Amino acid sequence: PVRVRFADTELQSQVVFGNYFTCCDEGFRAYVCAIVYSWEKLGNTCLELYYVESSCQFKGRAFCADVLDVNTRVIELSRSAMTAEMTISKNNQDETVAIGRITAVMVSTKTGRSTPIPPELRAAIKHV
Repeated sequence: PVRVRFADTELQSQVVFGNYFTCCDEGFRAYVCAIVYSWEKLGNTCLELYYVESSCQFKGRAFCADVLDVNTRVIELSRSAMTAEMTISKNNQDETVAIGRITAVMVSTKTGRSTPIPPELRAAIKHV
């Protein structure tokens, strides 16, 4: 869950469209931690996930003080990349306000090049 702050909104108290990307980032990062494969673990193995593409479809409106649920799932998994989809809805409601996507590539911090997603991470994603 993400609580909409006053700073996330504009004059009509609606969430500024760019802030949905922040919700998507938070949702994706929380997803990786929830499958017991932390960002720290990636760093300790000299790996990083580089965001290479993001998009967002705006379906409704959210306002200051709303609580948004960010539900994340990986919808595509290749050798070195994954695409996650985040459905953002109002807490305790069926109203979807946005659907975002992030494509991230696994990169070796030693070489700066894409590298295969570790088998342990791949298995964790497939078992969610």
